[in-house]
Amino acid sequence: MTDKLARGIWPALVTPFTDDGSALAPARVEPLVRHLIDAGSNGFFVCGGTGEGSAMSVPERKAMTEATIAAVAGAVPLIFQVGATSTANAVELAQHAAAAGADAVASVAPVDQPNDLKAAVTHYASIGAATNLPFYVYWLAHTADKNVTAEQFLEAMEAVPNFSGLKFTDSNFYFFQRLVQLGGDYLNLISGPDEICLGGMVAGSDAAIGSTYNIMPKLFVEMRQHFEASDILPAMALQARANEVISTLFHFDLLAAVKEMLTMRGLPVGPARPPHTPFDDAGRVALCQALDDLGFAVE
Repeated sequence: MTDKLARGIWPALVTPFTDDGSALAPARVEPLVRHLIDAGSNGFFVCGGTGEGSAMSVPERKAMTEATIAAVAGAVPLIFQVGATSTANAVELAQHAAAAGADAVASVAPVDQPNDLKAAVTHYASIGAATNLPFYVYWLAHTADKNVTAEQFLEAMEAVPNFSGLKFTDSNFYFFQRLVQLGGDYLNLISGPDEICLGGMVAGSDAAIGSTYNIMPKLFVEMRQHFEASDILPAMALQARANEVISTLFHFDLLAAVKEMLTMRGLPVGPARPPHTPFDDAGRVALCQALDDLGFAVE
């Protein structure tokens, strides 16, 4: 694949809710995506883990799809995560995304049959066949079948129509690099973990998708620029700086903290829905103090 959809830095877009989290807030999507595009973001991954797809109803996910496509207005490409508790819902979401103007769809493995490649391929094939869009596997370390090699995985995926790439949220860069070596000429391979973004670049990723790109997009864009210019030491320094922030956020509920920080930045996106832990006043004070101690301001 010479013309790969995902290149560069892609925020895993948070989903804006009302202030009490009870409903989607479509009007809040455009200011957020415009801010992130202005910061250099190359695309968005929508309704994944960071986007709280699993905490939203099918109608809400469809509304978020439509709001994001309208807000971005073709400025950057969009991949929509359509994985759901049932394959039928995933197919419905994929078909809706295609009709709405999505560039691609992705899916996690079946939630009730994790670590089972055969079940995953059955699920993926139904979604891949439902549209003519490129289909991406959303590989998660805790649901992927660890008993297969990269060769076996790619062979199995030959049964999935429109299979075009992976979002690889796993620290096993041996496996990822084997995917690059075996399929990098025709697959769009994207690294996931923010804290090892640079490692993904070294392993051969075409792009990176991450949660904290919502709050420090310029840092990761600059990291990618240094890497592409073979300026590895500055790229390493930026990864270290990002990891200082990420390490601090691990002391809180990370997604809830990211959404709280966007609100601090003047981009209200509402709270993270349960099972995430909402911030109370004491939590906000603690978060602000921790960020001040780092000398960090949301970009």
